[in-house]
Amino acid sequence: MFTPIIGASRRKPNPHDRFDDMRPEAAPGTLLKTIAMCAVGWLTGYLISLVSSILFFLIGHIHPHQPASTGVMWTTAIYGVVFAVLGAIVGASFSRKNAIGIGAAIALTIGVVAMWSWYESPNDSHWSQVIAIFLMAPAAQFGALARRSTD
Repeated sequence: MFTPIIGASRRKPNPHDRFDDMRPEAAPGTLLKTIAMCAVGWLTGYLISLVSSILFFLIGHIHPHQPASTGVMWTTAIYGVVFAVLGAIVGASFSRKNAIGIGAAIALTIGVVAMWSWYESPNDSHWSQVIAIFLMAPAAQFGALARRSTD
């Protein structure tokens, strides 16, 4: 069966045909606002994770660069993962359509700071950095992913 193409019978293009392919233009300043919201989301999410970790070590009198018991390591890991996820959820709430990128930035920051700490203290115990790199950073990414998928 023959399906006619709209506008194929016309010799001259209709002046309104050009509107078919147009997309709405973004309002002025939208890009800057999006970048600012992503930066604020990243900073907020990372600060939630950072401040909670610092308070955990200070209040619990735990030395992150000294050997610790298995119970302390497990408690630190669970606490760190919970606050990494919470920080990523809050951070991703600033710009949901960019939640994956915000989560990746938070996870990357957690990982880079842990690697820097490892580099700066080569002779110390590195259990807290291992927790940050292998548990907290991925948890932050998954937290942002969970925030993006929920409405």
